[in-house]
This record gives sequence, structure tokens and C-alpha cells, in this order.
Amino acid sequence: MYRRTTPTHRNRWLAGLVAATTLTTVLAGCSSARENAASEREDDGDLSASAQQCLDKANAFLDDRGLLPDELADELTPLSEPPTRGLTITRLYPGSVPSSGEVSQAIVDNADELGWTGKKVAFDGSVEDVNRKLLEAIDDSDIVEVDGFPPAAVQPAIAAAKEKGVLLMLGAITDQPESIPGFGAVPNGGDLFNQMGELAAYSFMRATRCQGNMAAFGLPFDAMRTVGNSAGEVVERECENCTFSYTDIQTSDIGSPAATNTVVSKLQSDPSIDFAFFTIGDLALGIRPAMTQAGVDAEIGGALPLSSNLADLQNGDNSFWVGAASEVTALSQLDSAARALDSGQTVVGNRVPLPIFTQDNLESADPVPVYPTDILAQFKQLWLVE
Repeated sequence: MYRRTTPTHRNRWLAGLVAATTLTTVLAGCSSARENAASEREDDGDLSASAQQCLDKANAFLDDRGLLPDELADELTPLSEPPTRGLTITRLYPGSVPSSGEVSQAIVDNADELGWTGKKVAFDGSVEDVNRKLLEAIDDSDIVEVDGFPPAAVQPAIAAAKEKGVLLMLGAITDQPESIPGFGAVPNGGDLFNQMGELAAYSFMRATRCQGNMAAFGLPFDAMRTVGNSAGEVVERECENCTFSYTDIQTSDIGSPAATNTVVSKLQSDPSIDFAFFTIGDLALGIRPAMTQAGVDAEIGGALPLSSNLADLQNGDNSFWVGAASEVTALSQLDSAARALDSGQTVVGNRVPLPIFTQDNLESADPVPVYPTDILAQFKQLWLVE
């Protein structure tokens, strides 16, 4: 059954710290409980016909697709000529979202591969501040990019970009780009987040042997909701013995007790929930200790992981993580800019390679592994800059 909910209140943060030895014992107990639950799924005898059909389909889907991509999509063809050198690309990011800051730094680090200069600018997450910072960036950049804001929210910036001949890229949204100059590209857009949700759903069904109850948590952006809702649609369609719900968490709450309280409250409200899914890894920060203190337990998985998420996966505390490293996201955004300027046509960048990390295939947690492993060389070949 597919249930969509949003939080209406948050429990007070559970105060106090347990002693180190006690916490170690509790964590070990919870880890043992998770291992026992997984073992019970492995050893619970024959599945029902519907669960077995669901599991067979999940296994076939993931085996056919593969977990770790080794090539860029065929749709990404070479540019007509090398990019114009000497351009400046500026990426804005909300300072409260570490993963977005990492992508911005990767833009700075890799822009010179196209002969460009990369800059990054933090903003406070509000519509007012993003418009203010966008207008400042448009004054001294050739390309400006920000994720999560639809065109309706940044009309002053779109108008300024058109007037000054700047390519404005609005990433991680589902809207269509309009013109070049102006709002001309959507990196990490289109159906990319539907793809991510689909991969997460099949990974969840495999991990739980089509017998899990998932609570998904995301940010109040279309892209994050799309990941969750896409996963929910697949789970509802394919897994008769599963349930799914979705809850928004405010961006400003990332890394705070307010975020972990929202998750813990949801798990406490329905003891049947045995899987917590996060549409972005930042939301899982600190969640296991908070769950332990509250006496609740569930498997954890998600999308767009940070190194800390993969460290938990490496330690056996998480189930799976779907999504590209910051470097991959940054290179894909640079590619969208290069394609828009090369063709003079609007571009939707929905061909980002998406690995599925599991404990079995994870080679390292820090940094987040890059797939394809030679992605920069593959992009440079497409950009004609080798």
C-alpha cells in the first residue's frame, strides 16, 4: 500500500548521552538484531507465490542492468568542436547541504578540463538569497548553475541571464529549459530521478526479499520527492507484501535533532516499518544513534550517498546506496553546459551513470567511488579536449 505523509509535528529531541560502554553494548545489540532479521528473511522457508515472483523480477532487473556502470550512455555523442576556452562557470549551493557543496567543489576542480574557470557560491537556502546570489553571479559569469529551484522561483535571474547573454542552468528539477541565453539547460533533470527511484525500489525488494515496509524521507524539492514517489510506485506495483510511505524534511533541518526526530517519530508511529530510505545521504547523518537512543530499529538505505553513508554500508549497518559520486555529478553538469553552448539548443541532462553500492561491491567509502572509473577520460573524449 502506498501512503504519502508529511510531518505535522516533531517530538522533542531525546536528551542525554549514554555512557560509551553502554552505547557500544546497545549498538552491538541493534546490529545483532538487524543481522537476525536479515537471517530470518533468508531462512524463513518458501516465499509466497507473489513474493517469489516479485523477488525473481527484482533479481532479474538488477542482474540485467548491472550495479556498477562502466560506460557513459550512448546518447552522449561527441561535441561538434572543442568548447570555447576562457569561460567562467559559477555554481550556487545551499550551505546546509554538504553533498551540494561537494559537487560545487568538483565543478571548481574540473572546469579547467574544458579550459574554463569554476567558482562556487554558498547561499542560505531561501528563494530571496538564491535570487540575490544568482544575479551577482550572472554579472561576472558565462554559465551559472543551481539545483532545486524551478523557473517560477528565479524569474529575475532568468531575465538577467537573457539580457546579459548568460547560460543559466537549473538542475535537479523536472521543468523543461526555455532558451539560450537564459534558462537553457537542466543538468541532472528529466527522468533521472525516476531512474534513481526505480533502482532504489528494486534494490529494496531484493534486500528485503519482497517482504519489507519502507518509510522514505526526502527534502521539499521536486527531484527528491520524485525519487521517493518513483520508488513508491514501483514497490506498490511489484511488491504485494510491501508498504511504502514518504515524509518531507526541511532543508534547514539537515544534520540537526529536528531531522532525526522526524525519522524516529515516523518509525515509532508504525512498528511494522522495517526499512528507512533517504532520498539524499545528508538526511541519514546521525540517524542510527538517534534510533538506538529511541529504541527503534530498521534497515537503512538511500540515494546520493556521502562518504559517511558508505562507511556505514561498509560496516554492515546499511543495506544499499544508489547514486553517483560528487565528481560524476559535477562532470555531468559541465557536460550539460558544454552541450548547450555547442548546439545552441536547450539541453536536459538525464544520462548520469548511477551505481548501486552494496557491501559486496563497495571498494572504498572515502571518497565515494567513481563509476565509470575512467569517466573523466570518457568525457574528455566526447568534449574533444584530449
